[in-house]
Amino acid sequence: MRLHLYWVGLRLKFIMLISMALCCYVGIQLREYVDDTEDYINIMLDDKQNHLLQMGVMLTTATLVISAFIVVVGVFGMNINIPLFNNGGPPQFFGVVFGSAAGCVLFYILVIGWCKYKNLIE
Repeated sequence: MRLHLYWVGLRLKFIMLISMALCCYVGIQLREYVDDTEDYINIMLDDKQNHLLQMGVMLTTATLVISAFIVVVGVFGMNINIPLFNNGGPPQFFGVVFGSAAGCVLFYILVIGWCKYKNLIE
């Protein structure tokens, strides 16, 4: 009887050892899975952050170009009496306004093209 209880105790210890090893193996696999998922989520968040930064670059460039256009229109919209303003009328005013608008749009396209050429934005 004593020998039988000894073997039963050894079997229980062996089963407990196997179950502990199996739990450790499953725990390690689960930890690796969680780490891989966390890395994937971080990659996705970095990608979204990069897209937001690119959008910020484009909006800042557009703000700069629009500000340059506003300066040109503001100078020609002032009520200052200088000889430059005496030689023209509405056609020259609209020519300057539309010309500077086209120049600003061209400047914006050039800056964005340069950023894409240097791989600053996608």
